[in-house]
Amino acid sequence: MGVPIRVLIAEDSEDDCSLFVRELRRGGYDVKFERVEAASGFEAACDSQEWDLIISDFSRPQFSKE
Repeated sequence: MGVPIRVLIAEDSEDDCSLFVRELRRGGYDVKFERVEAASGFEAACDSQEWDLIISDFSRPQFSKE
């Protein structure tokens, strides 16, 4: 079993999320993750537990408050 890691992934693409998780597992990590698409889901996930790593798209229009 690999090194445990909790990952929050802010990503609208399930395929991209799967790629991140697969690469982390290939790197020897036992990945527990949650994928969120919107700011409200991100805030709830941040409040629900501590994360070892957060991965996000560079551009997240759904997160804009403007």
